Amino acid sequence: MQLSNLSIRKKLIGLVTILVLGIIATSCLAYYFSYQDTTNSKREKIRSVVEASISQILALQKLDIPDLEYQQRLKNLIYNTRYSDNDYLYLIDKAPRVILHPIKPELEGQLVTDIEGIEKPELIIQGFRDAFQAGSMFWSIMWPKPSGGPAKEKLTYAQVIPGTEMMLSTGIYVDDLNPLYFQRALSYTIITITVIIAAIIGAIVISRNIVRPIINLSSQMAGLSKGEIEQEFLFAQRQDEIGKMARSLERFRNHLIENNRLRHMQEHVKFLESFDPVTRLYNRQAMGEAIEREIIRNHENQDPVYFLFIRFDLLRNLTIELGEEQRDQILIEIANRLRSIMSVNHRLGRLSEGCFGLLLLNSPVDKNIETLATQILATIEQPIQLDTVQVQVGARIGITSFPDDGDQQFELMGRAEIAAKTARKMEQGWLHYSSIREQQSEQKMVIWQDISAAMDQDQFYLVFQPLFDLESNAPLSSEVLLRWEHPDRGFISPAVFVPLAEQSGLISRLDNWVLNAVAKQCRSWLDQNLTFPKVAINLSGISFLRPDFEDKLQEIFSSHNVDLNHIELELTEGVLIEDLSRIQEKLTRVRNTGVSISIDDFGTGYSSLSRIKNLPVDHIKIDKSFIDDLASSPQDLKIVQAIILMAQGLQLKVVAEGVETEQQLSILRKEHCDIVQGYLLSRPLSVADYETLIDEDLVIEGE
Repeated sequence: MQLSNLSIRKKLIGLVTILVLGIIATSCLAYYFSYQDTTNSKREKIRSVVEASISQILALQKLDIPDLEYQQRLKNLIYNTRYSDNDYLYLIDKAPRVILHPIKPELEGQLVTDIEGIEKPELIIQGFRDAFQAGSMFWSIMWPKPSGGPAKEKLTYAQVIPGTEMMLSTGIYVDDLNPLYFQRALSYTIITITVIIAAIIGAIVISRNIVRPIINLSSQMAGLSKGEIEQEFLFAQRQDEIGKMARSLERFRNHLIENNRLRHMQEHVKFLESFDPVTRLYNRQAMGEAIEREIIRNHENQDPVYFLFIRFDLLRNLTIELGEEQRDQILIEIANRLRSIMSVNHRLGRLSEGCFGLLLLNSPVDKNIETLATQILATIEQPIQLDTVQVQVGARIGITSFPDDGDQQFELMGRAEIAAKTARKMEQGWLHYSSIREQQSEQKMVIWQDISAAMDQDQFYLVFQPLFDLESNAPLSSEVLLRWEHPDRGFISPAVFVPLAEQSGLISRLDNWVLNAVAKQCRSWLDQNLTFPKVAINLSGISFLRPDFEDKLQEIFSSHNVDLNHIELELTEGVLIEDLSRIQEKLTRVRNTGVSISIDDFGTGYSSLSRIKNLPVDHIKIDKSFIDDLASSPQDLKIVQAIILMAQGLQLKVVAEGVETEQQLSILRKEHCDIVQGYLLSRPLSVADYETLIDEDLVIEGE
C-alpha cells in the first residue's frame, strides 16, 4: 500500500500512533536503564562499603594491641558499620561459619548449613567458596530477613580480607528496592500518559487546524472542477500554507469567473454573428451564407434554389405606437407561427427589423412556391393577442431563384427585396422578380448606352458629403459622390448606373473620370488657398486591382500638381477579402503613394476584423443597414458595439454612415464611435455649398 494512496487524516493518525508507540518505547527503555542504574549503584555502594571496612580492618591489624582488644575492636567495627536499616556487614570464615553478625548475634559460631530458614544452603556455600577462590564476588542467595519470615532474594557481596581466611560480606534484599522501582515506574507511567495525552490533543488540534481545512479546500477544488464557481473560501485570511492555498484557489476561481464571462461573451458574439437575439432565427449574414452554400451545391446541376423575402407592412408604425417590447413579441409570435408550417428543407431568418427571409431547399416546383407564399401570408395575417391589445400584421413577399435571378446571394436577396417592395406598390401579396425583370432590363439597356456619352459630355458632376469627428465635432473629411443629370431622363441614381457600368466594362473609365474630377477640384481649392479636409473616393474593385492602378493614380494627381495625402480611397469589404495576401501587398503599394484607405460597407460581407487585422487600412465604415435600426434593434446595437470595440483595439478609426436621427448620434457618441456622416449632419453638398461649410469652419453640436 503506497503512502500517497492514504488520506491526510489517516496519515496523521498513523503519525500519532507511531509517536505514541515511540513515547511508550522510550519510557520503557528509560525505566529499564533507570532500573539498571539503580541496581548498579547499589552494587557499587556495597562494594565501596566492604572495601572501606576491610581497609579499617587491615589498619586495625597493624596496631600493636592485645588479641582480646583486637577482637573487641573488630567486633565494634562490624557491629557499628550500618548503611541502612536492613544493610549490614557480617564476618564469615572459609568453613563457612558466621564469625560476627550484628543483627543476629545468635548465629555467630554456626555453620551456614546449620542456620534455619535458609533455602538451598548448598548454593550459598558454593557461593562463599567461589568468593574465597576469586577474592571477591557478587551473587544472589535466598536469605531470611532479620525481621523474620521466609527467605528473600538477596544480592550478596563477599570479599576476602587479605592475610586471613575470613571474608567480609554484606548484601541487599531485592524486595527492599521494589518501592523505589515502583515509584519510578509510576513516575514514568504518569509522564508517559501525560505526553501521550498531550500528543493526542495536539494531533486533534492540528487535525482540526490542518486536515479539516485541507478536506474543505479539496472539496471546493472538486466543486470548481464541476463548475461551482460561486463558492466562498473560508480560510483565505490565514497566514500559513493553507491560507496561501485558499488565496490561490480564490484567484483561480476569479480566473474561472473571468474566463466564463469571456467565453459567454464570445459565445454571445458568435451567436450574434449568425442569429437574431429576439427571434432566434438566422440573421442576414447567416442567411446569406446559407444561400451561398446552396448556390455552390447546386451550381453544377443548375438545380433551382428559391428565396422568399418577407416584408411586414407598417411594423415601424406599430413599434412607435406600442414600443419595442411589444414589437418583439409580435416578431416572436410570427416566427413561431412560421416555424410551425416550415419543413426541414426550409431556412428562416430575420434580415432586418421588419423583414424575414426564407430559403427553400431541394428544388420545390413553382406551384408549391406560390402555395407556400399564400400560406405564409395567411399565417402572418392572423390576429396576434398582446397583453392589452390585439393587432394584425400584413406582409408582402418577393420571390427569387437561382440561377434565373442571379448566382450570388446578394443578388437573390436584393432582388427579392425589390420584388417585395414592388408587390406592395402593386398591392399584391407576393411577386416573382422575373415578372419585373424584363421591364428593368429594357430601361438598363438605354441607360447603358448613354453612360459613355455622359462622360464625354460632362453630364456627371461631384457632390461632397462631410464626415464629422465626434471628438472635435469638426469636419474631418468628405466623401465624394458621383451624380448624373441626364438631359432627357433627368436625375439617374448611382444605384442604377454604377452596376450597369460594372456589367458593361465601363467602370474603370468611370473611376478615371472621378479621379480626374477630384484632382481638378483639389487643384482649384489649392489655388484659392482654401484649406480643405481629406476627400474620400469610392473606388470599384475592378479599378483598384488593375496592375497599373497605383501608377495611374500618381499620374492623374501629378498632372494637376495635387499631393495624394489629400486623398482617401474607400474600398468595399468584398474587394478586400478576395485574396488577403495579394490584397495586402496591393494596399501597401497604394498607401506608399500617400493616400489613406478605408473599408466601406463593413459588416455586409463575409469578412471579420480578425481576417483583416493585418491589412494596412486606416478606417472602417459601418454599413448604413446597421445604423438604420440602431435605436430599436438590440441586435444591430450589439453588432455596432462589437465592431467599434474590436476596431479600436486594432487601432482603426470607425466611421458610422447613414446617421439620420439625434438618437442614433447620441448612441454612437455614447459607444465612442470616432466619425459620423449622414443626413442629420449634412446632406451631400454642391461644390459651392461645401466650400462655404469648410470656410465657415462649421462644427456639429456636442452634447
